[in-house]
Amino acid sequence: MIELINDFSEVKNSNVVVFVEKKSDINLIKSLSLGKKIIDKINSLFEKNENSLIDFYIWSENFDKIYVIYYTKDSKKDINYFLWETFPKLPSKLTILTNNNQNINILLNNCLLSRYKYQEYKSKKELDEIFFIVNSENKQIFKDRIKTIKNIILARDLGFKPSNELYPETFSKLVKETKFKNTKVKILDYKAIQKKWLGLLEAVGKWSVKKPHMVVFERIIDKSLPTIWLVWKGITFDTGWIQVKPGDHMYEMKWDMCWAAATFATMKELDEIDLNVNIIACIVLAENHISWESYKPSDIITSYSWKTVDIIHTDAEWRLVLADWVSYISKNYKLNKIITIATLTWACMVALGYRYAWIMWNDEEMISKFLDYSKSNFEKYNRLPFDDYFIEKTKSKIADLENLNRSVFAGSTMWAAFLSNFVLNDEWYTHLDIAGTALNSLEPYGYANLWMTGFWVDSLSTIFKELK
Repeated sequence: MIELINDFSEVKNSNVVVFVEKKSDINLIKSLSLGKKIIDKINSLFEKNENSLIDFYIWSENFDKIYVIYYTKDSKKDINYFLWETFPKLPSKLTILTNNNQNINILLNNCLLSRYKYQEYKSKKELDEIFFIVNSENKQIFKDRIKTIKNIILARDLGFKPSNELYPETFSKLVKETKFKNTKVKILDYKAIQKKWLGLLEAVGKWSVKKPHMVVFERIIDKSLPTIWLVWKGITFDTGWIQVKPGDHMYEMKWDMCWAAATFATMKELDEIDLNVNIIACIVLAENHISWESYKPSDIITSYSWKTVDIIHTDAEWRLVLADWVSYISKNYKLNKIITIATLTWACMVALGYRYAWIMWNDEEMISKFLDYSKSNFEKYNRLPFDDYFIEKTKSKIADLENLNRSVFAGSTMWAAFLSNFVLNDEWYTHLDIAGTALNSLEPYGYANLWMTGFWVDSLSTIFKELK
């Protein structure tokens, strides 16, 4: 629970948290009438000039302790890393005080996201009770940021749900039952997928008892405005099929839909915001399940675009489901830009770990916006070289294309190259590989927790709000 309040008098049985960077920040707690010893101790923080967390019992009617977080601007440690280490140490009942409009976002990010716990299936839950005091001028900043954080948490929660409960049909139902004000939602079930001849998607998903679905979001403001199309994979469980995944990796495969969860959360975030572009977003939902009828290496499958694909590896399924939908949208909608996003490759994690996402292809304007965002925000992107050499390497000797090239080691780039073959009208194209950042299985950092992070919700919504 988090609540915006006006002053200390509205709270009982809590602890005060004050974030200070300069001596004048101490004025924020004047009303608490702290003793001279406590004030002197707080003042000593500025003399030491070291990042610190100190606490005192204050035994007031409303509060037990005061926690003072001091961050020096001379610090070599990023503020998000410092607060990530600090906030989990604090108790569950907190009253946080700041009047700095920049600090509001930073403190909200860390007090809510760094303390995040997925507890839906816990019989006993650990609940936080957090109050936030800001001045009247900054209340809208608080409300806007809370909305974004709630959507990030939604993405995290969906990513953690088990695949026996969250699969293509139930995910589609969840979206359909969600109230949108300005966004239309269309659901394509398995019969519709068959009828539209989406052959690659059908091949991936048809052998599971949990059949594939498509979810389309249409946020059309004005048809005269530019239209951007976004597509994400949502493989609700990925066994690898006949080329089954190693046992020590199988547990994580329910998280192969985490980007679909982030898409849903992002469209909720953008639904009520004034935008200068139209958005069409799509979630491709399937379960890559082992079956005696599953497609095999050496099978050749015809795509929606009528290009044939030689199946080299059955665990390269995501590029198949995305490929069909890239062609479908490119053919049936008038688009200016296409953005494809997925948790794609180990190559991405080998190169960048869990901190940066790859971005590539030919839309210089959009790529620049992501890179500029990355300079001053928590979610980070790095550019990967891309040219026609890689597209040529997607060609097959016995079909039009192959879904895996065994001679080119540039894994992340090759998957983008494969998808580029299915863009039908030369739209400006951006591709992102967010494998490590979305599913942070080994290295929590800042307010990116272990496992499902909700990466992308913040960066995409921020960038789209600023598009002209």
